[in-house]
Amino acid sequence: MIFNFGKYNFRGIQDLCRKYHRQIVASPGKDDLKYVLDNRRVRFINPLGHYDYAYFGEFTFDGEVMILLTKKLEYTKFHKPLHLSTLWSMVPVIFAGVETRYRDDQCQEIFTGDVVSCEGYTSLVRYFNDCNIPGLVLDNCDLQFDRERKMHKEGTVFSDIKPALFKLFTIEDLYWPTAQYVQYGISREEVIERASKAKRKPQFTDDFKPQGRDRLSHYKQLSEVLREGDILCYFGKEMIDDGESYGIIKYADNIPDDYSGDEFLIELARADFYNLIKTALHEFLQYAHNNPDKTFVLCDFREALWIDKYDKSKIALEFWEWYEFGIPNVVIPSWILVSIIAWDAIGRD
Repeated sequence: MIFNFGKYNFRGIQDLCRKYHRQIVASPGKDDLKYVLDNRRVRFINPLGHYDYAYFGEFTFDGEVMILLTKKLEYTKFHKPLHLSTLWSMVPVIFAGVETRYRDDQCQEIFTGDVVSCEGYTSLVRYFNDCNIPGLVLDNCDLQFDRERKMHKEGTVFSDIKPALFKLFTIEDLYWPTAQYVQYGISREEVIERASKAKRKPQFTDDFKPQGRDRLSHYKQLSEVLREGDILCYFGKEMIDDGESYGIIKYADNIPDDYSGDEFLIELARADFYNLIKTALHEFLQYAHNNPDKTFVLCDFREALWIDKYDKSKIALEFWEWYEFGIPNVVIPSWILVSIIAWDAIGRD
């Protein structure tokens, strides 16, 4: 009953995402694809347990799961990679309807998935098949909306959600019988009461606790952030003479003497740090972003690379991607972040 094929319902939007998948993942936020869905917003439930909104081109699907493509800091810690060549965070969210461009008697916007009363009926809002006019789900038909009809938004169907849904993403579990005429359903009064609980935000059966990673992203002293299981990272190059390797030169100031954990070499092909740092760092950030369950702590390198106060800003700018995309599992020295924030405040040019 809920999932039929039309431009503005779940399956229709999912099909559009498949059609435009390459454009979406190639340059999120650059190609303006809002027009594909007529500039309508799609509502979703985010990993913080709230409603949020996105336009077409800002999300895709992985099977049944809606994936938000974002670089907003509040979302980056929930990144679960699809192993695409992008630094955008891919965050699983729960589809919760599309804008209908109708408003109720209180001028509230109506989305599919809302519970609305109209002409004595109270039911779920949907688009039926290929119809471009939304309506209420009735027994054997839909009551189509009309600008002249008085409608009142009671709430949404997103109540009594189990927090485990954010692990299972079984979208059918979101919906419940919403009309008194549904066999073995619930009364109209019960529908209104239940829907009202999820009007402003989704209502969960238990306390909703976000499961994202929460780590300090920078440090003055390495001991502030280094934990067991972290991967210590440093710039370096392999010494090769006549095709024979003589080991690795590590450009690192603060590797603890007693460190015995995993290490990661960000390899520079030559000692020319300035020309190679951008490429090497981009490849490293891509690797780290595709391994979000690991934490990578970058050693300081100012002394090892003879970076003076005049070159600090130039070097810090090479870390702009780390800042722009909010890579949450790469921890860097604080002086880099301070310089980047200064640029962001006054302009990079």
